[in-house]
Amino acid sequence: MLKGRHIMASTATLPWYKELTKNHWQAFWAAWMGYALDGFDFVLITYVLTNIQKEFQLDLVTASTLISASFITRWLGGAIVGSIADKIGRKNAMIAGIWLYAIGTFFCGLAWSYWSLFAFRLIVGLGMAGEYSASSTYVLESWPLRVRNKASGFLISGYNVGSLVVAFIYPFIVTNFGWRVLFYVGIIPVLLTLYMRKNLPENTEWNEKRKQGEASSGISFFKLFSPQILPVFLVVTLFIFSAFLYSWPLQSLLPTYLKSIGYDAVGVAQVMFAANFGTLLGCIFAGFLGDRVGTRHAYIYSLLVSLVLILPVFLIGKSTILLLGVLVFVLLFVSQGIAGLHPKFMSMYFAPEIRGAGTGVAYNLGALGGAIAPIWGAFFAKQMGFGIALAVLMLFWTLVVLAIVAFNIPGRLLRRTAGVEAYDITPSQGNKTSVVAAAPK
Repeated sequence: MLKGRHIMASTATLPWYKELTKNHWQAFWAAWMGYALDGFDFVLITYVLTNIQKEFQLDLVTASTLISASFITRWLGGAIVGSIADKIGRKNAMIAGIWLYAIGTFFCGLAWSYWSLFAFRLIVGLGMAGEYSASSTYVLESWPLRVRNKASGFLISGYNVGSLVVAFIYPFIVTNFGWRVLFYVGIIPVLLTLYMRKNLPENTEWNEKRKQGEASSGISFFKLFSPQILPVFLVVTLFIFSAFLYSWPLQSLLPTYLKSIGYDAVGVAQVMFAANFGTLLGCIFAGFLGDRVGTRHAYIYSLLVSLVLILPVFLIGKSTILLLGVLVFVLLFVSQGIAGLHPKFMSMYFAPEIRGAGTGVAYNLGALGGAIAPIWGAFFAKQMGFGIALAVLMLFWTLVVLAIVAFNIPGRLLRRTAGVEAYDITPSQGNKTSVVAAAPK
């Protein structure tokens, strides 16, 4: 988190929550609800993958491509909806994103073949990409500067709450009504979020820039390929790509792995609850940790702890569900919980006029790592066993992410190309907004 000279002394002495107004929380909860719906809609398929595999007579590798499908179009969703966010407003982009993924999820329940389901998952990916970038940009630019790690971590926790809801309802719905109904349920809460967003004002910072004629001109997506921005954009993309490659073998294939070592639907749901609850609390904790020690240091501490826990999770097998649940909880708390700071980390390296497209495309192009992860996991599982394959992938790619953050590679590149190590936007002061640049912790 950017601190120090950018924060007035009188503000710094206040408890963090007293800096937040009703408008801050209104913006946050609208975006948070969208993230919760993201989490619900996006992870449904990981729970019913074996059901789909059986109905459409697919092998595991082919079935895993249905998880990957939603990642394939995410870069395009980030480019389109991110550019919309920069050009006509964060709020409009948020609404466009939620419509796309809600409709895509509903139609997944109507799929009549592998290819139809694959196509509908592509639509889910488009919408989720736009939702992620527009919502995170909206909230981060709305909240005070010194609590933006909290804004980031709290916001991402919505995704985990949505995932937890799936863990609760999965055994009941699939057992009694079949896997398709699980997808139909995914569209119901969209009405509440659309109502909230209809009554939500546009981002204050973006409105002020538009009035001053400083909003993004042209299509911000194409600006990412300028010589000054491209190197940083590529490194941030690599960071996200690596983060998905260490997290998504576990996130996407953990239910399948648990079934392979003998757990039934109830056992899978219990372990997945521990995993998602650990991630949820980890995201919230990461927000506090990031504001306390700095964004980069929060990543370093969390990832170092996760390296110690990866092997034990996959070595104990089905010895005891309690021990496995505890280990999975702690591992996800540190390794996946720190992903709550991804929006904050990325936003530091893109100027405001390209932030929507920059974070949207970098995150969702990097998310192709999530498309590769389940396929790699399934492939290597055939070579070395399911548990060892997941452990090896997590260990290697965690080290890559750790290196990028520890050596501050995007900050070093930004300093060479733009003369600063990080961007951020100060809170509004009268009719003016200003961009500050500093070295991130």
